[in-house]
Amino acid sequence: MNVAGLRVMGTRFFRYVRDPRVPRWRRLLGVFAVAYFLFPVDVVPDFLPLLGWLDDIGVLAGVAWFMKRELEHYRPEPMGWPTPVEGPRTGSPPLEQR
Repeated sequence: MNVAGLRVMGTRFFRYVRDPRVPRWRRLLGVFAVAYFLFPVDVVPDFLPLLGWLDDIGVLAGVAWFMKRELEHYRPEPMGWPTPVEGPRTGSPPLEQR
């Protein structure tokens, strides 16, 4: 993936996280993955030679795979930021149907 592709994925990620049509647990998973990467607190400390790095790689690889799949299927509204959903949450999800 080139720089332009990363920019598109980053923009789509921020729209995904702000979209009220996306279930909350899916949005929080993406936010927690970014926070886990940025903050120095880990489940297994990095000063342990191999285990400290393996947990980081495993968590980041798993969440990156999940978020890449989610963002590929996510279809934002065509004009600007999404509009809030009015009324009860029924209808189709914002993800593309397989």
